[in-house]
Amino acid sequence: MNIKKGALLTLAALGFATLILYMLAGQKPLGSRREAQTTTEAIVFSGKLDIHAMNDLRIGGRKILLCGVSYKKPRHLEAIVRDQARKIYQGKEFDCVQVGGGTPCDGKASPTFGGAIVAQCRNAGGDDLALQLSEDGYLCDLPAHSGGIYRAC
Repeated sequence: MNIKKGALLTLAALGFATLILYMLAGQKPLGSRREAQTTTEAIVFSGKLDIHAMNDLRIGGRKILLCGVSYKKPRHLEAIVRDQARKIYQGKEFDCVQVGGGTPCDGKASPTFGGAIVAQCRNAGGDDLALQLSEDGYLCDLPAHSGGIYRAC
């Protein structure tokens, strides 16, 4: 009877181990499941640029953050920088694509942040707004997001 109990216990343990291995082999890795749950199609939109502040840009009424750049100048200079940028860019038409739709920040930045859409925007000639604003010294590169393609401050 002791051998019967041992054999039955061994058989039960093997069955349990087989069931666990079967369940684990059928699942995707945790990272893949998370990506599948959060993947959505990138938003594409167009409109005129409205500069409320250097960290509050709007295209067609949508609040955006430009992918790969940020305002890093001293706060006391923000009004001067904003007014200069408005003279050049305010009211110009841009086409934008949200991060995840083929931007330099894909895989490095979130498609939204703080209620804003993180996007790359281009004018009708194909010029990147973030590149223009960084080259003009209004915004600064975020190399961790852009891969270092914009001008640093």
